[in-house]
Amino acid sequence: MDTVGLAIVGSAGVIGQSHTREILQMESAKLIGVHDIDTEVAKAQAQEHGVRFYQTLEDILVDEDVDAITIGIPHPLHRTVALQAFQAGKHVLTEKPITSSLTEADDMVAAARKAGVTLGVVFQHRFRPEIARMHELVEAGTLGGLYRTTLVQAAFRSQFYYDSGGWRGTWGKEGGGVLINQSVHYLDLFQWLGGMPSVVHGMAGTLAHDIEVEDSASAVLEYENGAQGLIHCDTVQFPSQEQLELWGERGGVVLRNDELTHHKLEESIPDFNKRERTVAFGKPVSHEEPTGIEPRSSRHQDAIEDFAQALIEGREPAVTGEEGIKSLELIAAIYLSSCRGRPVRLPVDRSEYDELLEELTARKQLIRP
Repeated sequence: MDTVGLAIVGSAGVIGQSHTREILQMESAKLIGVHDIDTEVAKAQAQEHGVRFYQTLEDILVDEDVDAITIGIPHPLHRTVALQAFQAGKHVLTEKPITSSLTEADDMVAAARKAGVTLGVVFQHRFRPEIARMHELVEAGTLGGLYRTTLVQAAFRSQFYYDSGGWRGTWGKEGGGVLINQSVHYLDLFQWLGGMPSVVHGMAGTLAHDIEVEDSASAVLEYENGAQGLIHCDTVQFPSQEQLELWGERGGVVLRNDELTHHKLEESIPDFNKRERTVAFGKPVSHEEPTGIEPRSSRHQDAIEDFAQALIEGREPAVTGEEGIKSLELIAAIYLSSCRGRPVRLPVDRSEYDELLEELTARKQLIRP
């Protein structure tokens, strides 16, 4: 395979339109056709770009020129489309989050593996150069063993934003609020860089919007090595804020509103504490190391390009289905902990989380412990 034939499911939406524009610019992939429930928009797209219009998903899946599909429809529908594609032998690249249920996500991963096809998830922020640099510092052991992780992701949304789509802000059609929609990208980065915690103490609430789901959530995390972490996400705060911190034995790295800073210690904390025996308030010497990284906005094209290259080269994509589940696992743990009033140990019990989602969907509001 030299070029991957792609079809887009959900081409009329904002995400689908982005996929369309970016695939048309790629050399490793060719856009074969588009499909959307808004058939008039999809037909117009097909005519504009000289590609095929598919009336149904089945029409895509019988097209031998289509090697893979990208899914840009609401995430509660991802599993149904993906399973049909796997049965037809098509590879799948789905938008974030992988789906809204851990059980469904597990089904997708298992079905792809059984069919011998590739499942990838679009977490394009991993390809930003400043994020890649943070990952390099962690993987190289430059920070030493981690002591603390912190994520603050505040992305203001108005009430009109929630009112503008019938699926927004609902348990049944969105599967959650700020955590699963606005903050899932940063939760993916958070666990990719700092690892998955072992225990989650979560708290979620609805503070400033007339919606069923949470617009604010926080969590305290415990890691197996004793490290601690903090998460806060909301759609309430303005100005908005993005801050991701990793601190370890040999310093820390901080991403604050796209500005990356590396704090490097000349001596590790354990070594300093063993050596320093004379100064009560002595401190290790620290330097701010320039990273030389120019921040760059995230691009769906990076994730699609990696996925296409993975198929061509016969390798796994950067974000496999298994990787895509991890942010959802973290989200589920925060919801469970908040609603049940107790810490939650990972991995999350799937049946318990399914029961919680059913209860939340029926009540149409957060559950207080």
